[in-house]
Parts: sequence; C-alpha cells; structure tokens
Amino acid sequence: MLFIMLFIMSKTVKTSLITLSLLIFWMFTGIFSGDEGSNSIIEIEGNNTLNNSTLVSARIFTAKPKVSFVVLRGRTESDRNVYIAAETIGIVENIYFEKGDKVKKGQIICKQSVDARKAKLDEANALMKQKELEWQASKTLVEKGYRSKTQLAASSASYDASKALVKQMEQELDNINIRAPFDGIFNEKLAEIGDFLSIGKPCGKVVDYNPIKITAQVSEKEILNVKNGLQGRANLSTGEKVEGLVTYVSNTADPATRTFRIEMEVENNNLSYKDGLTAEIFIPTKEINGHLIPPSSLTLNEVGEVGVRHIVDDNKAKFSKVEILGDENELIWISGLPEKVTIITVGHEFVSNGDSVNYRLQDENS
Repeated sequence: MLFIMLFIMSKTVKTSLITLSLLIFWMFTGIFSGDEGSNSIIEIEGNNTLNNSTLVSARIFTAKPKVSFVVLRGRTESDRNVYIAAETIGIVENIYFEKGDKVKKGQIICKQSVDARKAKLDEANALMKQKELEWQASKTLVEKGYRSKTQLAASSASYDASKALVKQMEQELDNINIRAPFDGIFNEKLAEIGDFLSIGKPCGKVVDYNPIKITAQVSEKEILNVKNGLQGRANLSTGEKVEGLVTYVSNTADPATRTFRIEMEVENNNLSYKDGLTAEIFIPTKEINGHLIPPSSLTLNEVGEVGVRHIVDDNKAKFSKVEILGDENELIWISGLPEKVTIITVGHEFVSNGDSVNYRLQDENS
C-alpha cells in the first residue's frame, strides 16, 4: 500500500512539473499566442514591434490654403428711401402712380392745385416787361445826357428785381409737382386726391432697391479684420446666395452693444432681392494653411482644450491644441499643426502623450 501511494504521489509531482515547464516555455516563446496573420500593421518607420503598444488607426494629412472668414448675422436693407414731401401748400389734384410702381428720377408722382400761382406768374412777367422798357428808356436818356447814370442804375436794379420775381413765381408754380428724387419704387402712398398738403407733408415714399445693402454688426474683437473694399458673400433666408463689396465700416461703436455697423452692397438690377431678409454674411479676412479632417478625430486633453493626437518620432502619441477655422461639407478645418502630420483617427481616446503606438495607416478615402 505504501508503495502504491508513493507511486501515485510521484506521478502527480511529475505531472505538475511537466505542466509548469510548458507554462514557462509558453511565456518565453509565445508559441500559443494565436494566428500571427490576424494583425496586419503597416510599419511606416519600421519600429512598431513593442508588445505593449496600443493599436490605432491613423491617416496622413497635408496642409492646404484656407481663407478665414468673419461670420456675421445681418439683414438686407434698401439703398435709399425718401419721403417725397410738398414744397408748397395746396390740395392734391392728381396722383400719377400706384403703390409698388417703378418710377424714374424727375417723374411727377403727385400734383397739387395751381390756385393763384399762375396769375402771380403772369403778374410778375408783366412787371418785368414794364421794368425792361423803363431800363431801355433810361439807357437812351443817359446816352443823350438827359438822365444821370444814377437813375440808370436804379432802373437796371428794378429790372433785375423783376426778373428775379419771375423766376421765383415760376419755381412756386413748379413746386406743385412732387417728383421722384431717384429711380426706384413708389413704395407707399401717403395722400389721396383732395388731401390738403402743407409744406413738408409727404405725399408718398420712394425706395431704391438697387443696389441692395446687407448690414450687420461687428464685434470689437473682429472689427480690425473688416475693411472697405473686401469681397464678401451672404446666404439669404430665401436660399439665395449673393456676393458684394464692403462699402462702409463704422468708426464709432454702438454705445448699447459696443458693436460696429458694416454695409455690403449687392447688385440688384432685376429687384429680386427683398428688403428685410435675414442674411448670414461671410467676410474674408486672411488666408492661412489648415488641415481638413473628420470631426471624429478631435479630442480633449486633461484641461479641456480641443486638439488632436498625432504620431511623432519613435511612434509616440502627442496631443496638440488646434483652432477650428470652419467646416466644409462633413469635414472641419483646423490650424496649429505641422504642414504634414499623421493624425490618429481611431483609438485616440485610448492613448496619452508619450505612449508608444502601433498603427494602421488609412488611405485618403477611408
């Protein structure tokens, strides 16, 4: 019995020793590590052989020129709008246009009654003829020595005064015609036939929509980047896209908002762009080099700064802070990186600064 027990113990010890030997051999050789063909890693630098490295996906990005824009919210406005008012007193006798009609500069829109103005003009013309005859007679008498030059000067002054009176009466008669001050639209009719208009009371409103202005307010931070003559563009709330020139940048901030008014003029020959539309305005400021990357490549560091993790020498991961410049389709523009950089696109959340990484290199279409 003792012999049998010793034999069993001896067999158990042998089994344990064999098992232990196999485990030690596996640890040093890795012959039970699995299929070596399952990890297809592209070695760019030829030094990705560390067993404790994290496997990630990366892609090479090259910097491209990118125009930086100041983006503003604004609205469309007419170029000019004027209330056309009476320059004399009188009853409205006729209105030649309806609201919404196009008018040309100088066309009569409203006309007041003549009243006694024509009679006053006739009287002034008669007086002028009388004064002209007196002046002519004085000239003849002076030449013959029957009248002094002083009397001739008085006759000449009276004649000049009569001519001035005629012009005054002609202007007063013409003032009954209320005209369009420029080409535009008769946008509002503020009087009716039979209304009495005193001096300064409007008959209507004329609006000039060509060019159309797009106005916005620029913050103190951005105002130095916006200058007259810059070519900007805007997206209107109607879906229309327009381009124009910055024609006005205010030198004085609004005391309530501390912002500066700017104006951009857009050609509107067919009057298709309306007044009062919401607009998103893009004013180019400078051209810089940037990288166009998928937004999923962005990450945060320990202090909450936005950036990317990219691969540097010796296949080490490095975090770099970036500035977001804008978006294009489903990608975003960033700046703050070297001209050519290998950015970790998948797995960046599993590595930190200085970590060794193994990486698969993605092609440009992935």
